Amino acid sequence: MKKFAFVACFTLSLAALAPPVAAQQSAPDPELANFRAAYTSGDGLAYVVIPDEKGQHVYRYGEASRSAAKKSTRGYMLFTCSSTKVFLPQKPEHKAALLKAEVVKREDPRFVELDGKYLAECRNPLVKSAIAKKKS
Repeated sequence: MKKFAFVACFTLSLAALAPPVAAQQSAPDPELANFRAAYTSGDGLAYVVIPDEKGQHVYRYGEASRSAAKKSTRGYMLFTCSSTKVFLPQKPEHKAALLKAEVVKREDPRFVELDGKYLAECRNPLVKSAIAKKKS
């Protein structure tokens, strides 16, 4: 009976915390509105270019990342050839990077260039081009 009472109290305390946590997640950062709109729209693979003092970092993401961002404002999942990077708007350095970021989608003329750059920097043979091959 004591275990049940403990579990019930613990569950109720978590339930009491749920609304404030949900409220924190539901309000996207207004400064990142343009990035968020570009990131969550469209379909298929897209590239994100983030400039810094060393040059440009090219990441890509797809439907799973887009879908997760639509459900939660907590972060943005981007991929290099060999790793995943989650950008959290709550971290000042991540927010600063996202404010400078540019989302490049399939219809953008730079898409082909970025696809080539992404693959040129990649040594993983399993990573393929984001450009659909034309059927002959």
